[in-house]
Amino acid sequence: MDAIKLRAKDLMQTDVKTVRNDLTLLTVAKMMRDFGLSSLVVEPDDDGDAFGIITRKDIVEAIVMDANGWVSLTVDDVMTKPAITANSSLSISNCHQLMRMVGVRRLPVVDGTKLVGILSNSDIFVKLAKNIF
Repeated sequence: MDAIKLRAKDLMQTDVKTVRNDLTLLTVAKMMRDFGLSSLVVEPDDDGDAFGIITRKDIVEAIVMDANGWVSLTVDDVMTKPAITANSSLSISNCHQLMRMVGVRRLPVVDGTKLVGILSNSDIFVKLAKNIF
């Protein structure tokens, strides 16, 4: 497949783990470890709400900032919300440009208001590397 014609839906991971914003960082850190993930999408509170995202980096920063108090923090305390999302039909080129512009390495992928996947810069790299090498 020609890289120029690729869309977010062509490279995204569809097995997306989500969490509620009221979970503790300790719980979420264990989930990330157990699933081998570096981020989790945070579910919206209701239909008018946006998705959020929590990353290992968010958790590490919370620990470094308060080595004793971080255990009582919740996802809501440290997540990024709203998460920058991409429509499943957005071109990979535009997805990459969006990631660069806003300084993120992963984009939850949506169709309307429904979460359908997640796209990371690693997903893009792996596909392009297969075509190049």
